[in-house]
Parts: sequence; structure tokens; C-alpha cells
Amino acid sequence: MNTRFHVPTKVFAARRSRGGQAGGDAGNQPAPTPAGFSGTDPILIDPVLGDSPGRSCSYLVQGERTALIDPGSANAAPRVLEALKARQIEVDLVLLTHIHADAAAGVGVITDHFPKAKIVAPAGATERLADPSALVTDMKKVYGEQAETIYGLPDRIEPARIIALADGDQLDLGDRTIEAIATPGHTAAHMSYFDRSTTALFCGDALGVQLPGSRVVRPSTPPWDFSLEDSLASIAKLAELGAGTVYLAHFGAARPGPDEIFQRAADSLERWHRSFLKKREQTDSEEDLSRQFNACLEASLEPIAPSVRRDLEAVSPTQLNLAGLSAEQARLGRAA
Repeated sequence: MNTRFHVPTKVFAARRSRGGQAGGDAGNQPAPTPAGFSGTDPILIDPVLGDSPGRSCSYLVQGERTALIDPGSANAAPRVLEALKARQIEVDLVLLTHIHADAAAGVGVITDHFPKAKIVAPAGATERLADPSALVTDMKKVYGEQAETIYGLPDRIEPARIIALADGDQLDLGDRTIEAIATPGHTAAHMSYFDRSTTALFCGDALGVQLPGSRVVRPSTPPWDFSLEDSLASIAKLAELGAGTVYLAHFGAARPGPDEIFQRAADSLERWHRSFLKKREQTDSEEDLSRQFNACLEASLEPIAPSVRRDLEAVSPTQLNLAGLSAEQARLGRAA
């Protein structure tokens, strides 16, 4: 079996139709739902991406200096910015766990309003912040010309404003220090952030996706440079930190908490991978593989309510994850 995966545009049709971010008569569009703020330390900011709450979030850590973690997509960032402005919150640092469009394409929208703010990112990602042309090309390989409609496109960031982080680097917020933890896997340049004063751990997509209404963790294995080995090693590394609360990009504080979430994330990733390899050997086309894998999802891998599955598909589509698993197998085959 030598299935090669592409991601059909129809996977993202529902997300486009709900987003209201591009196309259509803007004069007839309802007023956008304002971003939601909740919690105190950290503050969770929900930009209500695509007018659907509980799918993607940013985090605000307020010390003597204020850090915004993952400003979100370029389409969602204006809502985050308006919420910050309404509360007269100044941002000193923007911390990026990685530079995928849903996490970081909006960084230019935010930092244009805060000209003194620095942008902090994994060292392997900083060149694409300064020149996002390759990032846009990668987005369009997966999402086609709908990339701008779905997420918006990133703006160029002045190199002088970018700080490249390595594993173990410390970020001083005045009354607290945030430690950078290299967590490759979801993508090679992925960083998690640990606030030792509160034991809050912000891990982006390193553990996968868990949405309100379910404790199921869906792996996030997109078709760029996902690595199963690195993902599992990063999950094990995070489990050793002693985090009191684990915060996910999708969405909020992980459930049931740090005692179980790391094992749950690793188990889910390994189950997905085993099922993928098994179905891949049993099928002769990507359509058949997709059909059989989805049947396996509903029967055993993800026993969840249809509403939760719809939200998971909007955030981390099965087809996109299968494409990432397939791409990794192709890379391993070439290396061998």
C-alpha cells in the first residue's frame, strides 16, 4: 500500500461557511460576537472563531509585564485586539508556541497596535515571521486559495522585534519568570511555556485537541513536519514538569488535569497511529483509507457525541491528520 494523501478543499467548506470572514455582502453581515474573557491568572481569551465559542483561545499572563500567548488567526486577532483595547490592557510580549496559521497568523494585527511589544517564538520559526512568504505557500498547499478565507494571511514582522527562543530560556515578566520548553512533534519548531510561580503550563498543540463537552483528546498531526517520535517524547517531557494546570490552544484547561492528561494524550496518539498503519495496509486508495478510518473513529477511537465530533472536525479535521500521518510515513520511507 502506497497511499499518497492530499487534503480536499471540501474538508474546510463548513468552516468557511460559518466564518463570515470573507466574501458576501459585508453590509448584510451581523455584528461579530465579541471575544470572551474568563479567568484571572491566566486570562483565557476566546475570539469565537467562526462565531463558534470554545474552539480556539489565546492566554493573557499579567505580571509587571504582560504576555499574550498565541494571538490566533489573522481573522480572529481583531476580536482579541478589541477586547484588549476595551480593557486598556497593554501587551509587552507576544509568545508563540508555533507559527501555524490558527495560532500565530494574527501576530501582526496585535503588534501593530502595541509597537513596543516583542514577539517571542521558537528559534526555528523566526525567519518565517520576518518573511512569511514560505508560510503562505505552505498554507495554500493545504488549504488552496481558501487559506485567506479560513485563517487570514500573516503580515511580515520586523526582525528587530523578534526574539528567538531555545529550550530552557527564561522570560522575565518582572514578578514572575516564564520558562520556554521545546516540545517538537506537532511541528518541529514548537515551544511550550511554564509559569513556575503558578505551575501553569501552556502547551499549544503539543498534547492535541480537547474541546468543551468531552474529555477525549484528539491528536493534531498536520501535514507539514509532524513527528510521532518527537510528539511522544515531548508529552513525556511535559509530564515531568509538575504542572498544576495544563492549558491547551484548543481549548482551555485540560481535563481531568495533569495527573491524567499526559497519558491520555500519548495513548490517543498511539491508538490513532496504530489504526492508521493498519487501515493503510488494508486499503488501496486514500478515499478508502479515509472511509475506514472514520468508521474506526466512530466505533472505538472517539466514542463522543455528534456535536463534539463536528467541533473536532472544524478544529482538527481527520483528513488533515491522516495527511500528516501519511506524510511522515513518506519521509521515513525516503530516509530508509
